[in-house]
Amino acid sequence: MKTSCPSGRPKSRPWRPVCLSIAACFALMSSAHPAEPALSRPIRLGTYLWPGSFWIDVAWQKGWFEEAGLTVERVSVHHKYFEALDALASGQLDAVGFSQFDLVRHVADGQDLVGIAALDYSAGSEGLVAKAGIRQLADLKGKRIALQRGTYMEYILSIAAERNGLNLDDFILVDCPQDKVLETFVAGRVDAMMVWEPYVTQGVGAGGVLLFSTADFPGMTYTVLALQRDFIKARPEDVAALLRVWHLAEQFVRDNPDETCAIEARLFNEPIANVRNLMTRVRVLDLADNQRAFSYAAGFESLHGSWRRMNDFLMDRGLSSRSVPSAEHLNSRFIGSLE
Repeated sequence: MKTSCPSGRPKSRPWRPVCLSIAACFALMSSAHPAEPALSRPIRLGTYLWPGSFWIDVAWQKGWFEEAGLTVERVSVHHKYFEALDALASGQLDAVGFSQFDLVRHVADGQDLVGIAALDYSAGSEGLVAKAGIRQLADLKGKRIALQRGTYMEYILSIAAERNGLNLDDFILVDCPQDKVLETFVAGRVDAMMVWEPYVTQGVGAGGVLLFSTADFPGMTYTVLALQRDFIKARPEDVAALLRVWHLAEQFVRDNPDETCAIEARLFNEPIANVRNLMTRVRVLDLADNQRAFSYAAGFESLHGSWRRMNDFLMDRGLSSRSVPSAEHLNSRFIGSLE
């Protein structure tokens, strides 16, 4: 069963932000840059406050793009996560890290995007918070859960439900933008909420109970570096150089968390304590992790295995009408060149 979230003013904004409007976000960028991947222009990299994007900010600060012979335009899409998906699809951005679920959904909608690297996976940054007195997922049967429908929040909840012998139809799903979920939960209009940070922590702080988080499902929610296929075909040497910079920068992020957090806090004007908390809930991936992620397996550790499961979920829930083979949109060529 599903219903809609009451309207209301958002109380705060998430780190992996919600889509407020697509109408004007990249209008200026669109008029300034052609959609085609011209060889002479800078590579436009989208970045936001999420550990999978920290490598871009570190490399930018350290001058590593220039050292690699790349001209890069760092584009902040902070608080514009969903808008950035459309900007990539239209050619206004050249590369951004997205939840794999969002990549699969856009590809199933007909957008020719390709994932070339697994940047991170969630280790507790999303979770289900219920009101006091609810002890397990089964206690929510027939009760109201607020979440943003059609996003990977719904997919995560479906996996947890399946592992508990339940399915999404056992709950009343209240469709609610992420920036209004906490308000709805605290007001008592729902019995639980499926959210990402910082709303998980805020919900628990408001008296809620964390029933599960993505820490219970390692590898289920990869962030994947995605590009348009035409860009990869037109500029393969630049893409290869970009991943060499990623390899250097992701090592720095993992080995130097304090300096990394300081860079992020400064660039996004965010309290450094918030950045540090986020880093404890997301695992930044290295080359060895990517070699496993691009392997063909059925479990969550494989991008291909997860892709099939996500595609099936989209079709089962009526969010997509077609199946798209993962091999057509996951390219390990550039990761393989780093071995």
